[in-house]
Amino acid sequence: MDKMRLENVTFAYGAEPVVHGVSLSMKPGHFYGVVGPNGAGKSTLLKLLDGFIRPREGTVYLDGKDLRTFSLARLAREIALIPQSSYYFPFTVEEMVMLGRAPFYSRLGTPSARDREIVRASMEITGIAHLAGRLASSLSGGERQRVTIARAFAQETKVLLLDEPTTHLDLEHQINTCRLLQRKSREGVTVAAVLHDLNLAASFCDHVFVLAEGRLREEGPPEEVFKPELIAEVFRVTVPPLHHPLTGRPIIAP
Repeated sequence: MDKMRLENVTFAYGAEPVVHGVSLSMKPGHFYGVVGPNGAGKSTLLKLLDGFIRPREGTVYLDGKDLRTFSLARLAREIALIPQSSYYFPFTVEEMVMLGRAPFYSRLGTPSARDREIVRASMEITGIAHLAGRLASSLSGGERQRVTIARAFAQETKVLLLDEPTTHLDLEHQINTCRLLQRKSREGVTVAAVLHDLNLAASFCDHVFVLAEGRLREEGPPEEVFKPELIAEVFRVTVPPLHHPLTGRPIIAP
């Protein structure tokens, strides 16, 4: 069964739609990449999936139910979204990550021992446990990005949406982050990430959605989608048909 599904979804911030009649589905246990040139509608698509914005036309479904029927509290337990940029309160790293547990607090509004355990584990796997007592606002851009990812992991939702999660990260942490997301998907989580680096999408994603001018231009496994013809048409870049010698996955190199 599909975990999430869009049916003929259109959205506009003004008069001109930025997402046009998009239909797609996402299953549990898959890592989806959302790619496309600037202004293609990628971030808007994630906000529609999160319920942050509602479509002008069409319907977004979660577990077969219209997303509009879910309360905000229920959505916070079902879907975690990492936006392009996050606001960092004058909190410590541990306190920032603990915000991911807020939807699950008891009536007293305080974290439990299990909440603290989940937060510690989330900081460990994202490599920021040693920063637990530091003010999040004092960290580098890459460190703050890992704090944001840890907060989403601490939320323990079945859907994880990430808008450019590798921004500000060096090569090692870009790869480690994609490996973590891949691992989350293998645990049954539906993971969808906007990625500008097509090679990361080709290397780690099970399925990619290619957006262009607000429309779903192509979708499928990276090895079927990332053809030189599509790269030239959508991204206006000429690339040779290269493949990784070990994995056979496509390599995008102008």
